[in-house]
Amino acid sequence: ASEDARIGTPYSRVWGCHLSGMWVYRLGLAKAKYYALTGEWISGKDAAEIELINFAVPLEELDARVQAEAEKLASIPLTQLIAMKLIVNQTYDNMGLQSTQTPGPILDGIMRNTPEGRQFVRDAQSEGVKGAVIKRDGPFGDYSQAPKSEHPRKRSELI
Repeated sequence: ASEDARIGTPYSRVWGCHLSGMWVYRLGLAKAKYYALTGEWISGKDAAEIELINFAVPLEELDARVQAEAEKLASIPLTQLIAMKLIVNQTYDNMGLQSTQTPGPILDGIMRNTPEGRQFVRDAQSEGVKGAVIKRDGPFGDYSQAPKSEHPRKRSELI
């Protein structure tokens, strides 16, 4: 990710539920619960420091870094990559990842049909998605509702 990326789940405020228990495994219970309950974001830089993601670099270096990582992985035999991914994933499965992730989509569907979830859809229909998002995220002043100076840069701004 770029260092100024915004990683989070604003939909956990209304009209959704965390789909993955992975944040608990990567961040620990307290931090994962905080971000799940508030929907607040983590910068790419902070996400790398707490090991939610592998690395964060300045936006200007992102494409080159991704290309370098892809080339590195492409140089490893596919069967080796498959075996290594399976053993790491099996470890997470042994820790209960699968049973943790199972309720995510179920609860996500339920949350979209609560009175608040249905109101979010009505707001999106009557005011547009942007209007519904303003209502949801406005009180927090983050994501698209943050001051422009706090928005992550876009790749198109580099050109």
